[in-house]
Amino acid sequence: MRVLEARFHPRQKTGGDFIVVGHVVWETEAGRAVVQPSSALLSRAEPATLLSKLQYLVALNGAASFERLQVLRSQFWSFVEVPTVSPSGGSA
Repeated sequence: MRVLEARFHPRQKTGGDFIVVGHVVWETEAGRAVVQPSSALLSRAEPATLLSKLQYLVALNGAASFERLQVLRSQFWSFVEVPTVSPSGGSA
């Protein structure tokens, strides 16, 4: 399983704050990406807009979206790989 944390930077990455919009999850190497919204997103005024944009970015990058999202050049978005934990408690 591979996971990217999708972060939105409302102040154009000038340091500090970002919003975790959700996680983009691939169950298998060749599998399709699934967007899982962040619970923190629900406290925002614009959750549907940010989630819609994230889903668009994932769809736009297609089958190679795991690699492409990590190198995306954007003032407002970044994608960071996060470790996954297997059911036995170790990293997957």
